[in-house]
Amino acid sequence: MNTETRVHMLRTFHYATGIPIEMFPENEPSYCLPDVIPCVARITGDTSLIPLPYPNDRSVQYHSTPVNESFLLFTTKDGVLLRAGPVLQSSIPSEKIGQMIRAGLLPFRCKAELSAHYATCPILDERHLFYSGKLLETLFSSERSLLDTAEVQPDTGTPIDDGYYTQTLDYRTRQFQHAPYTIELEICRMIANGDTLSSQHILRDINRMPRAKLANTPIRSLKNSLICSCTFMARAAISGGVKPDEAFTLSDAYIQKIESAPTANHLAGFEAEMIKGFTTHVQAARGSRYSTMIRQVIEYIDTHLSEPITLDEIASAVYHNANYLSGLFKRETGEPMRRYIIKRRIEEAEYFVRHSNDPIADIATFYQFCSQSHFVQCFRRQTGQTPSACRNRHSSSVSDE
Repeated sequence: MNTETRVHMLRTFHYATGIPIEMFPENEPSYCLPDVIPCVARITGDTSLIPLPYPNDRSVQYHSTPVNESFLLFTTKDGVLLRAGPVLQSSIPSEKIGQMIRAGLLPFRCKAELSAHYATCPILDERHLFYSGKLLETLFSSERSLLDTAEVQPDTGTPIDDGYYTQTLDYRTRQFQHAPYTIELEICRMIANGDTLSSQHILRDINRMPRAKLANTPIRSLKNSLICSCTFMARAAISGGVKPDEAFTLSDAYIQKIESAPTANHLAGFEAEMIKGFTTHVQAARGSRYSTMIRQVIEYIDTHLSEPITLDEIASAVYHNANYLSGLFKRETGEPMRRYIIKRRIEEAEYFVRHSNDPIADIATFYQFCSQSHFVQCFRRQTGQTPSACRNRHSSSVSDE
């Protein structure tokens, strides 16, 4: 198949599906539609977020990245790699981007650019993504070029049974299937409430579903999946009242254990162990001192720490009067809601000041401080030191070790 024919087929695929597509022929310049294809990897410079094809697989491969982008990959018989995407399987709101940044998946500095990218990225559900993959495979797997199809006589044989397509669709979707977002939200809510038994019960429902294929080998794919689970459990524990440093330290310990496991059998039941660890810390941090309503307020605040938060928005989210909620919050927590929000932002920001190289100005902006000087003022009031002094002191202690 010559280059002109491939380009014609790329255009056919792109204009039929709306999915960006790139071609990487050997010893030739790459070709893409549109001329520039934005993706998270190009915005952040993290090339590990660009999926690579599985070796020796001549069918269309479906990849989902940890930052919610999906890709189609196909290698032609003559070794030309085609990569279609990125697309999303659902819209990504601003608070979701903030959560991925807070989880360490994305850098602070790119939030605005990432928000623009996610807002314009094509959205396809699993079924449409599957049929787009079938179109890609049909266009490029045939020995005959698309330009020659006029010579092909119509097939008058028996139609293929619908069961074939259903079975193939099920096989393809299993390659990139994830637990439904609503179930993940529910298990996060249970962890934030310190409810070990309910969390593990929901986990059993999730584990009845096929795991996403996140790497070329089963053990690496399992480890990646468990690390993703550990990340959202840590976030849930923080929203339940566990201090960020404490939650992230526990998360780091679990991730190290995951990485050191030699086989999948060593990781059997490990998610349940992580749930027990995180919920135990929530129980210790929170006890039963807050009412259900105030726990819901705290959960909302922790979910939206990197977004503007108003009392009216919180009241609307928990379906209560704003003035009543403000008074109740102060009575139960001992501090005004606005002060609590600033305290929580500083607690999280302190972790990134200590453990990341992100500019302090970027961290201040991400956590909604109007200026770096205001951030420094609040940081010093709460921690007794400036962000720069905190970072330098942590760097010195690490180098001494």
